[in-house]
Amino acid sequence: MLAERCGPTGYLKYFALGSSTSCRDPPDGDYCPRFRGADERGGDRVAGERKVRVWEWIAAAHEGDGPVSVAAVGRAAVRWLGVDGASVTAISDLIAREPLFASNLLSARLEELQFTTGEGPAAGDFRLGSPVLIPDLETAAARWPGFASAAIAAGARAMFALPLQVGAIRVGVLTLYRAKPGGLAPEALADGLVLADVALQLILDAAAGVSRPRENRALAGLSDSRAEVYQAIGMISVQLGVGLEDAFVRLRAHAFAASRALEEVADDVVTRVLRFSPDPSPDLSPDHSTEPQP
Repeated sequence: MLAERCGPTGYLKYFALGSSTSCRDPPDGDYCPRFRGADERGGDRVAGERKVRVWEWIAAAHEGDGPVSVAAVGRAAVRWLGVDGASVTAISDLIAREPLFASNLLSARLEELQFTTGEGPAAGDFRLGSPVLIPDLETAAARWPGFASAAIAAGARAMFALPLQVGAIRVGVLTLYRAKPGGLAPEALADGLVLADVALQLILDAAAGVSRPRENRALAGLSDSRAEVYQAIGMISVQLGVGLEDAFVRLRAHAFAASRALEEVADDVVTRVLRFSPDPSPDLSPDHSTEPQP
């Protein structure tokens, strides 16, 4: 059994012939700080070789002369992990999600679906800090009735979410998808966890002002579409007299029921085309009245 201390989190990850598991559930049942056996030197060497190899992938995927960004991490994941797409999303709480990179249109669509429905492998809170691995989305239809069918219709059949986490604090998520069903090979999962650690460090560095690559523009402020969503949530909160999380639930429900993008519904709220009623059974049709709206 091999172990390595993984970057800024200070946790240990375990590798056995390329496989990996969370340090919160070590294979031998011991807590991470005590799990150091006779293979420590060999484990450090193998873990170091893995990190070097992954950084070589990232360097090869980097474009331009600026600092390395999460975009290079995402491109490396697609090239070397046997997946068809990847995305990196920064997360600050149950509401705020800011996409930083998507390798293609379907990756961006999957992130948008998770943001709209509040479901999916990357929509959880990752309280245990463990990856969410879905080798066949059809098996998740009962778990995520709104997301799974839409994701499959869009062209995804397998998804893997690797949390970017510092202790109990969730910073973001690296999401991978495949167009065909199938799990990640143990070696690919171990490499993916190292890529996730690198993405975590890059986001933390950018947030702290250590680096701010042009490709991480979102860290300098919310994108226009997401900023409008959060503005709409605030307005709905006032209209309904509820908290922000409940307002977000209502916004999501309306978008899902109307088969519309969350940003489109948010725009209607912000431009006062749509007003939410505190009535438990509101008319979800747009309100085109000219009365002043709060």
